[in-house]
Amino acid sequence: MLGCAPKAATPDPANMAATQAMALVVSMMTQTAAAYSPTPLPVTPSLTPTLTPPPTETVYVATKRPEVQGKAACWTGPGATYTLTSYVSDSKLVDLLGIGSVPGWYVIRNPYFNSPCWITAEELQIFSDIDLSVYPVMTPNSK
Repeated sequence: MLGCAPKAATPDPANMAATQAMALVVSMMTQTAAAYSPTPLPVTPSLTPTLTPPPTETVYVATKRPEVQGKAACWTGPGATYTLTSYVSDSKLVDLLGIGSVPGWYVIRNPYFNSPCWITAEELQIFSDIDLSVYPVMTPNSK
């Protein structure tokens, strides 16, 4: 058989298209997987809340405290109809808490019992640097 050489197989056009399609899919998947890098998203700065301190109240402070003149009676209200809490020593410096609602009386912090008590204006020296307008007017508790 002289002219009987094996005949080369002719590829099926449908199989060739499918093979090429699969080669393309594999190539794309490999490239996509290789190109992927897990880059984190950029951090968005957030505002950190800051605490604003509350407004401070201006507190008046005299450079000198009132001074008791003589042995002064300290009452729970303005006068002898109220309870006597103690006597305050002569020249004792005291804290002024307020102006009495009854004229001629002041309310101080009792230096011995640390409680408010009433003292007459005559028995308390108020120095000129003390601004009486910043103190509240205080009324006595009922008897």
